Amino acid sequence: MKIVNMHLYDYNAKFKTPVITPKVKMNTRKAIFVELITDKGKSYFGESNAFETNWYANETIEDVKHFSKLWFQQVQGKTFHSFLEIQDALTQLSNYPATRSMLVMACYQMFHVLESLNVPYGATVNGMTSRNFQQLVQTQPQRVKLKWNADILDDVEKVSQLAFRPDIAIDANESLSKVDYDKLKTLSEAQILYIEEPFKSLQHLTHFEKNELPPVAIDEKATSKSLISQAINDFGIDVVVLKPFRLGGIDKVMDLIKMLNTLDVKIVIGGMYEYGLSRYFTAMLAQYADYPSDITPEGYYYEVDMINQAGILKGGSIYFEPPVVNHKILNFIC
Repeated sequence: MKIVNMHLYDYNAKFKTPVITPKVKMNTRKAIFVELITDKGKSYFGESNAFETNWYANETIEDVKHFSKLWFQQVQGKTFHSFLEIQDALTQLSNYPATRSMLVMACYQMFHVLESLNVPYGATVNGMTSRNFQQLVQTQPQRVKLKWNADILDDVEKVSQLAFRPDIAIDANESLSKVDYDKLKTLSEAQILYIEEPFKSLQHLTHFEKNELPPVAIDEKATSKSLISQAINDFGIDVVVLKPFRLGGIDKVMDLIKMLNTLDVKIVIGGMYEYGLSRYFTAMLAQYADYPSDITPEGYYYEVDMINQAGILKGGSIYFEPPVVNHKILNFIC
């Protein structure tokens, strides 16, 4: 099989409700997509979770565009007999995980048959508005992740009182400091599944006894196998959020899942306000997670997606079929 052509697209849908995190507020979600075309005339698509700016990760959409073009120039017309050979060709992108993740998503489909799957529904709430609360009541996720805010204790109390009793996680996006120590200790008394990235530096954790904190998860710091291992060994991290776009793609995450299973560290698979294509692959990996992962049903964030029926909510679980991309609604770049 040969890759004979490549197209890049972008898409920029409006969020139904603005996304508010400790680091940024977003009204729309721009994303970049790749289409790889083989000598058999088949097209395979990949989606990148990079953003327009480096507010979350250093690699931006412009970087992904640039390095994808360079990679294609080197592999165009070459014959690949296996996925392993594709992986070897992607080695040069080791320092550009968001680019590699997008490309390996497309390449994976060339050598693997995608199947239908079901995963638990894990919702993320960016500010407890009345609309967001009603959405939780209507959709009944198995896990609710709350973004840290000034009213976090009230938000936890509200979710705790929901009749369907979801698990609760909190994401602080490295935004806390010493002034938040007391709130954290209060949360240790609640039934919190884990708190993601409470501090910019893990050294803050040394100021607490183990029972003074909810279980701690790393996310932004989970950027490589070595750094993940170091955080576990040095600070007793309980949970690791694995994000394919930060780690280099679905194959890299599969390897890390095997490693973390041997260490008895809990696993969550993370997405970043994805569209339906990327959501399918996040869901595929989430089948091997210990807790409900960051996967939302169709229509949760956006009115229109390039994948029809990309995650159908069925009784607290989300059903996915192999994605079929409607590239006609994408904006052609090159």
